[in-house]
Amino acid sequence: MSISEFHASHIRRVQIGFIISGENLDPKKVSAILGIESDMSANRGDPKILYGKTIGLHKEGFWRIHTEEKVVSKDINDHLNFLLAILLPHKDTILELAQDGETYFDVLWESTYLYAGTGPVIDKECLYGIGQLNAGMGFDIYQINEKEESSTK
Repeated sequence: MSISEFHASHIRRVQIGFIISGENLDPKKVSAILGIESDMSANRGDPKILYGKTIGLHKEGFWRIHTEEKVVSKDINDHLNFLLAILLPHKDTILELAQDGETYFDVLWESTYLYAGTGPVIDKECLYGIGQLNAGMGFDIYQINEKEESSTK
């Protein structure tokens, strides 16, 4: 399944991250075991920094990889398939690493047109892969307001 040209014309950005987290999760150990470097990680107790300011401490460790600058597509399934191809060969290890925590996909989806039926649609193969990783999923969906281009005559 792929999205229509019309549907893609409204979508401005899609990014997906996959996170393994747990109270005592050591992200360096996760990278070593999986043979995959994280794009972002922290240990429990590391400072949480937002816009250059410390806003607290991480309550658990996390390891995250994402599709930013790796997948150039407006189709959410292309992003999920990219991550699932990397992650599913390590499914059993990921589930073991997340035994005292969780696995989670976070989705950023931006569009100039949000109306009934215009949001992301996840195909059954991706849903199956997400389920194999015992992962939750959250969506940050934003309407991007762009000025209409005026035509000059």
